[in-house]
Amino acid sequence: MQETPFSLEEFELLFKEHFKPLALLAYSVVKDKDVAKDVVQEFFVKFWETQHTIQLRGPFELYAARAVKNRSLNYIARQEVQDKHQQLFAALAPDNPDNSHAHREQFYQRLSHAIDCMPEQRRRVFLMSAAGNKKYADIARELNISVNTVKFHIKAAYVFLRNEAFLPLWISVLLTVFHFFEKFSQ
Repeated sequence: MQETPFSLEEFELLFKEHFKPLALLAYSVVKDKDVAKDVVQEFFVKFWETQHTIQLRGPFELYAARAVKNRSLNYIARQEVQDKHQQLFAALAPDNPDNSHAHREQFYQRLSHAIDCMPEQRRRVFLMSAAGNKKYADIARELNISVNTVKFHIKAAYVFLRNEAFLPLWISVLLTVFHFFEKFSQ
């Protein structure tokens, strides 16, 4: 068990000895060399910053492997959340690429207005997740709320956005089509 923080020399030796195997472990999860290297570097930075609070209960290799694997899995989870956000925004956006700039601008103004109309806590949680790309657990910790509350706010925000930003566009399209058929049948 390490009772005192590692010296800089000891830390450098740990880094040199373990970086490559840990990067290979991270790569086996994230499937991207650059991301794997970043995950391992972030692990070592965090370890250096918090080493005085960590009590190793076994070899450093086991601790580091577990931490890097968890960080890699967290990266994958964040990517999935980010992909989900992008898909949901794409579903909200006008899907006709031939739409004029004015139509797209109108849509994004509606979207922005809808976000502004959300209750303050929901808006904050939603923006921290969608725009800030923060993990649910980080949002919960920062706002002193539960992860389930974060999930609830994000789900409610997307429902609200669909109703406030996307639905009015469809209603206007349906009214236009209805008006067209009404004129056509006369």
